[in-house]
Amino acid sequence: MVLAGVSLPAKSIPKAMLMSAVLPGTGEIYAGDLTRGVIFTTADAIMLVSAWHASNEITRLDGSFKQFAYAKLDVPKDSDGAFYELLHKYESSAVYNAEVELYFRNLGLIRYNDPEYYNDRILLYSIPSEDAWQWENEADWKKYRSIRKDKQTRIMDRKLAIGAAIANRIISVVDTAVLVRKHNKRLQPSFSIEPDFINNGAVFSCSLEF
Repeated sequence: MVLAGVSLPAKSIPKAMLMSAVLPGTGEIYAGDLTRGVIFTTADAIMLVSAWHASNEITRLDGSFKQFAYAKLDVPKDSDGAFYELLHKYESSAVYNAEVELYFRNLGLIRYNDPEYYNDRILLYSIPSEDAWQWENEADWKKYRSIRKDKQTRIMDRKLAIGAAIANRIISVVDTAVLVRKHNKRLQPSFSIEPDFINNGAVFSCSLEF
């Protein structure tokens, strides 16, 4: 007697994992779990939209605090980031220069007893008169710092959103591999043969789980 069976194709684990790595949830859908797939895909969309929104806010706030510094202090818009950081930390260039002088006087003159070192460092780190600034009032200074702090918050939001999107992909890849493995295992038929003493034969059975 020849037994013929229907062979159902198994699903590819590498293919499913690749699908989830590109777009979380598609691997789950490929594995046959639509609900889990929709959850992963929706989560990924939310995270990517959040990262995109944060990026737009970062760009807007970056231009905003630079424009504010230009309007209030006549700071050139092409100034580097370090200079904008000084505007954030110090009320005026005079306060900053005084701190620089105190630091290198203690280090260069008292500790090293090296006037040349002191003079070189003062020249290197002090703000020249043409770049001097002075915030006119506390309110303007606070507003400038507030804009920059908002930018840093948005940068952190973007990092968290991107990190969450990466984690979502990793989890989806692992979840997909497990789902496909379970799916393929269910496709494996189970055979059994039992003796039939009444009819002097045997009973053959085959089960396949869907």
